[in-house]
Amino acid sequence: AYSVYDEDIGYCQGQSFLAAVLLLHMPEEQAFCVLVKIMYDYGLRDLYKNNFEDLHCKFYQLERLMQEQLPDLHNHFCDLNLEAHMYASQWFLTLFTAKFPLCMVFHIIDLLLCE
Repeated sequence: AYSVYDEDIGYCQGQSFLAAVLLLHMPEEQAFCVLVKIMYDYGLRDLYKNNFEDLHCKFYQLERLMQEQLPDLHNHFCDLNLEAHMYASQWFLTLFTAKFPLCMVFHIIDLLLCE
């Protein structure tokens, strides 16, 4: 339904993970409204636009934060030539709903929606 609603973005890989988590907690209509709100008001939609330009910005921000806050890990990743896009794209595009345990995903979504 979202892909019909938002013709500019349409369906992008990863949206179904977030939609599924929302559908586990609420009726279909409410889940759709929450998905629209997350996509527009929380900036998830922007990650899919302009050839994923904002997504690349998030990768840069993640790498700078790791360099500042976790320098040993950052250096280890650099030694391995491991860049953020290699491990974090699915995190950002699915709001962590694809690769983490469901109990952690619920907590992340709760934190997001409480803000």
